[in-house]
Order: sequence, then C-alpha cells, then structure tokens
Amino acid sequence: MKKTAFYEYKHDRENDFILMKNDGADGCSTPPHFHRCIEIIYVTGGKMRCEVDGEAFEAEQDDIVFARRCAVHELYPAPSYTDYVLIVKAAYAGDFSAALDKETLPPLLGDREFNRRVLRDCFEKMDRADLSSYLVAKGYVDILMGMLLSHYEKRPVVAAPNLSTVVSALNYIDDHFSEPITLDSLAQKFGYNKYYFSRLFNAYIGENLNNYINMVRVQKLVAAAEKKDKINFSDLAFDFGFDSMTTFYRHFNRVYEKTPKAVIRS
Repeated sequence: MKKTAFYEYKHDRENDFILMKNDGADGCSTPPHFHRCIEIIYVTGGKMRCEVDGEAFEAEQDDIVFARRCAVHELYPAPSYTDYVLIVKAAYAGDFSAALDKETLPPLLGDREFNRRVLRDCFEKMDRADLSSYLVAKGYVDILMGMLLSHYEKRPVVAAPNLSTVVSALNYIDDHFSEPITLDSLAQKFGYNKYYFSRLFNAYIGENLNNYINMVRVQKLVAAAEKKDKINFSDLAFDFGFDSMTTFYRHFNRVYEKTPKAVIRS
C-alpha cells in the first residue's frame, strides 16, 4: 500500500507541554505523519529506522532526530529502541521560531559525544522537573534549542506554498469526516479550482482526497470501536461517513491489511 502521511491535528490545536519517555525495550512504530510543531527525539538506547522529509537513516544511542515544522516523519524499531520525545508547541517556540523560517536543522543530529555530554542531561533534567510551570518548561526548551542551533550546521528551508490551505482542509476533514465531503465541495469551500486543489492535496499528503478522507474515517471508527463492548460494524460504518459496506471494507483493508475484527480484538 502506498504510504500516506496523516496530519496529527491534536498537537497543533493544544498547547500542553509534551515530553514523553519511552523505557520499553521494543519502542513503537510511528507511521508517516506531520504537524506544525517541532519534534525532537533523543535516542537513549537501541536503534530506530527513520525517514524525515524524504531522508532515510538509522538513529542509534545518543543520536537526535529533528523533525521541523510540517516535516513528514516516520519511525520504526530496528529491532528496538528507547528514547525521549519532545513536542515543541508554538506557545514554547516564540524565541526561535523566526530563526527557523528560512533555515532549519538536519533530520539526523549525529554528534554523539556532544549530545551525550551536553544534551542528554537537559532531557533528563526536564524529565525530573515540574513542567506545569510555563516559564520553567519554556526555559528548558530555549536552552535545548539554543544549544542545537549553535552547535549544528543549519540548512535552507524549502518553501511550502499554500501549506496553510492544506492544513485548514485537513482540520476541516477531521471535524466533518462523518459528513459527505467531495473534492468539489472542499475546493469550493477554500476557493480553489478542483483540479488545482486535487494536485495540491496529493503533493502534500501523497494520496488523493477521497482515499485520505476514508482513511481518517477508518481510524476514527477503530478508535470508537475499541471503547465498545459490542460492535456492530454496519452501524459504525454508516455513522462514520461510509456510503456502503463495500467502501468500508475496501478502505479498512487499505489501511490495516486485516479484517476489522482482527484489528479491533487483537
């Protein structure tokens, strides 16, 4: 199945501070996705396979993976890893966001001696700190980004025309996925010729609009089904915007390559 990048709207809509520590030996797989927040991953052990902005590489202990705003990125255990994951929301990026408008850091920050000596301590202190204080959390982010930007060579940012329109369309789909949405109606809503809008959407997401909408419906349906004791897939499919069971099963198989029962009860 062709890869499709999913927009993680929650990170962009919420301003809560997110620092996650993964101590599990297996790590986790993260399929292609993007958001307007910066994501910084410090690999504390093991190895992961990564692709960020079309660049594929492996990251090992004391490497840092940097995903700039709106960079499509994906991560997989190789065969296992542990890490810290920092999601830098817009509310915490005011002191350096302008500096990243034209230049950014490379996806793999691989000076392991520097990372281990200087930056690992910063992540460990953040993990122990009371980050409910906005000023404390922002201070740690400023220190971390200041050290990264002063140590690593930056590269030009490739312009992304009409990205805000695509993100607005993705937000709309996420809010209205259970309603009838067509290329014509969405292009008209955002003031574009439907053929141009279709090319624009496909260029950013790597998938046509109809398939993307139905994949969102599938993911929403699975999340809802996992909370139910009794599941009626027919009722759920129509509640979540599918026009037929044939369409539901076809798109479910495109996303998971398994039956609904196999996925939800696994």
